[in-house]
Amino acid sequence: MPEVNMSKGTKLSLLMISLTILFMAALMSGMIRSSHWNIDNIELDAEFKRVNSEQIRVAVASYPERSFFKVKVDDIRENLMQIPWVQQVTIKKKWPNSIIIKVIEHKAVAVWNDNKLLNEKGEVFKVDSIDDLTALPSISGNDGNSQQIWDKYIRFNDIVKSTGFDIDTTKVSNRGGWSLYLSNGININLGSQKMDAKLVRLTDTWTKLLNKNKQLPHYIDLRYTNGYVVKWPQSNNRELQQQQLGTGNNNG
Repeated sequence: MPEVNMSKGTKLSLLMISLTILFMAALMSGMIRSSHWNIDNIELDAEFKRVNSEQIRVAVASYPERSFFKVKVDDIRENLMQIPWVQQVTIKKKWPNSIIIKVIEHKAVAVWNDNKLLNEKGEVFKVDSIDDLTALPSISGNDGNSQQIWDKYIRFNDIVKSTGFDIDTTKVSNRGGWSLYLSNGININLGSQKMDAKLVRLTDTWTKLLNKNKQLPHYIDLRYTNGYVVKWPQSNNRELQQQQLGTGNNNG
């Protein structure tokens, strides 16, 4: 290769650039190690309904690194996510010595499988105690299907509300069969197929059903193509609503 000749000015410029890079590297190394750049201020943005500032402080304090340059926000976030009721955490560094922490709490909408909770997205989460949440609807089902179950619960409850009642308890079997218990004590066996249409059929005939008896039914079986079966309290007889709705086979 031909030899490249550099002028004295070019060599001097390269030397100055190299020295500048070395100086900046040394400066940054010293800054990173210096205690003057430790994080000593935390700005919190949280609702503080179920989570308190002391829980957050303890979780952050359990992370040993204090250097602004070395601290890993993902590690702090992981610690904070272990706090009951915490749904989401975002953390940002703020020069020169602060971090900003935003905490979003779960909002419980239902008791799940007796000892857990559902949030408004249908996600399952667990807290230390649910004793003060017994007024929430109770839903039982497979954890892996919680979001789909919650979405259907909302639809079904909107349909049932036209009767003046709400769904108090919902049980979903491993085979997908739904059993509803209304706030008035009625148990509805919904099956697993065409459930929206079956509930609409029931609510459309609700007034006629109640006109046949002075008391509320105890049990309603909707697992039929064109009709449903009603069991009244203190009676072993079942009445098929064939006059209003026709008859049909039990199809789940």
